[in-house]
Amino acid sequence: MKTNFPILIIAFLFLTGCKTSDEINLSTLLNEMVDRDQITYFPETNYRCLQASSYNRESVSLDQPGWFADSDGIGFIRIEEKNGQNEWVIMEDEGPGVITKIWAVCFYYGLNDTIGANIKIYLDGASEPVINTNFFALVKGQDFIKPPFADESTRAGNLYFPIPYGKSCKITMDKKAFYNIVNYRSYPQGSKVRTFTMEEFNSAQKVREDVAQQLLTATNNSENQKEVVAELSKGEELRVDLPNGAKAVRHLEVKLEGVADLPQALRSIVLSGTFDGNETVWTPLGDFFNNVGKIQAFKMWEREVQEDGTLICRWVMPYENSGLIQLKNLYDDTYKVRLKVRTSDYKWNDNSMHFYASWRMDTPTPTFPLFDWNFLEAQGRGVVVGDQWTVLNPREGWWGEGDEKIYVDDDFERNFPSHFGTGTEDYYGWAGGVVPTPADQFSKPFLGNVIVANPRSMGYNVCSRTRVLDAIPFNERIRFDVESSCGTRQRWHYLQYSQTTFWYGAPGVQHNRQALPEMASRKLPTLEGLQAKVEAAKKEQYIVDGALEAEILAITDKSEGVKEKHAVIPVWGEISSGQLKNIWFEKKGDYATMKITEQFEASDLKICAAVGPMCGAFDIYVNGEKRASQDLYSNHGGMTNPYIDLGKCQPKDNAFVLKFVFKGANTKAHAKQKKYALGIDFFLIENNFLKR
Repeated sequence: MKTNFPILIIAFLFLTGCKTSDEINLSTLLNEMVDRDQITYFPETNYRCLQASSYNRESVSLDQPGWFADSDGIGFIRIEEKNGQNEWVIMEDEGPGVITKIWAVCFYYGLNDTIGANIKIYLDGASEPVINTNFFALVKGQDFIKPPFADESTRAGNLYFPIPYGKSCKITMDKKAFYNIVNYRSYPQGSKVRTFTMEEFNSAQKVREDVAQQLLTATNNSENQKEVVAELSKGEELRVDLPNGAKAVRHLEVKLEGVADLPQALRSIVLSGTFDGNETVWTPLGDFFNNVGKIQAFKMWEREVQEDGTLICRWVMPYENSGLIQLKNLYDDTYKVRLKVRTSDYKWNDNSMHFYASWRMDTPTPTFPLFDWNFLEAQGRGVVVGDQWTVLNPREGWWGEGDEKIYVDDDFERNFPSHFGTGTEDYYGWAGGVVPTPADQFSKPFLGNVIVANPRSMGYNVCSRTRVLDAIPFNERIRFDVESSCGTRQRWHYLQYSQTTFWYGAPGVQHNRQALPEMASRKLPTLEGLQAKVEAAKKEQYIVDGALEAEILAITDKSEGVKEKHAVIPVWGEISSGQLKNIWFEKKGDYATMKITEQFEASDLKICAAVGPMCGAFDIYVNGEKRASQDLYSNHGGMTNPYIDLGKCQPKDNAFVLKFVFKGANTKAHAKQKKYALGIDFFLIENNFLKR
């Protein structure tokens, strides 16, 4: 019997529900970029969102010195030679995937060079790049990809045009690598991804034009609208009960009318959303809409503030059965509030997720020692789709050196984040180089430097980012940290943070951001109040609790060439009690010893030491046993953070004898009259003495 085999295959696919159009390609990705519903479903493709960047490779582990190393524009994967020329590999991925975002600072090793290098993108192992063009022109929308898919911000550019690949991707620069960040999706092996070509780019012109228009023009396809107005005294609520059944909020609009103290109202009127019995949104109104301290107009893909102060949200907020939107006043004043909510039907299924807006605010934070400030930690299944960070800065100067560090699923086992950035302003799509002013404000579909304080960032500053193609799914767990780090590293210098993370979570997801009514009901922190706190803290000397200051210990033995106080060891940041044990070494094998007496039990021993361009590498012994080997070179002077951990040490003759043996110096280090530095700030000795 003769059968028509192709017809049988088509019939089988139809009957079993399999799709022949599940290919991921340029057009499907462009359409996904403007599909507000798709991001509410956990991705069936189960891709991983990953990041390559030029972060400083001195950052190896949060348990080792170098975790907060700056000079984040110098990192790369390797150097390759092609046709007699070097290429710096800045990203590579094996398997199917898609480049979702590329950021670059648009000056090259100095503010005066705005030409920089060429970027080359090789796909599927091809010997020739599919894209070979000036890096800055590409990300600023000055090449074949135009705004809004690529656009200039402030001293930087951002490319949001998807570049899919079926087998592999490698990105290089034809000059020494400089500040860059590449976000990309890595799909499971076997995923059907059509590789980007210029022919397909040209044939997708209509799709490109349609998507570009949608990114720049808000649309409303809601069916049901409710609008309520009320004057809210302290403790009073304005609520909108949403239609029952599987629905979604698609447009939310708030207007404050006749408010005398607008900054306070933006902080103390809280927006909350409860869906299917679970409160998932709890955020002060101003923080939710990137307006802290004042009304500032901007327009992004999912949120907008109009010139008349109308606050608009277009995040889709789905629910299966029931929903409630509320505004609550937590302050003493009375405010007139207008709330408008639009909803329509939504197809709820097993991959549907609820919308979350999680807010954090602390008391003022000292800017030294450095630490990782947590945005969000969640367990379960979800997708991070955006965030905003508000910083009250008490002085003129830069407030955001910190890198983002985002751990997803398997990252926790390897103790290293899959997203390790290069600086706070870089994460939000712009660049430093100078202290920002209000002239540096901008808003694009997915990025906003919404508020820059005047003068020179002294006051409230607000940055925001939206993630669509670069959204971060997590199957089991996520931790989103950003370093608390600024240009003033002093114990007495404080910053005031508040922060909101926007994400979707599957039913049952757990997280660490609960409602903070006590914080939202406080008087909005003022610049003058924070400055007074800084001035008061300046009067107190910085001393680390429990520190044994190294400068009080004598050198008990040393090599002939070892010299104390040979030169100043430059340090960026404070040192405990204001002094270092300052020792200099010349030849490999040179050593110096110090003795810590009156030690009667096994103790955990740690060292805080200086790092910098003149510092050497040392083996560290305790009572004759080698306990650590540490290269203290760094491009910038600073302190080891975390401390050098020597582990649990057993005293000998009621003492710890520490010996520092000079191993030599990093090839990038430079000597001071042939000598290299060892600067020891203090020792920490931890045992059970105070616990007995």
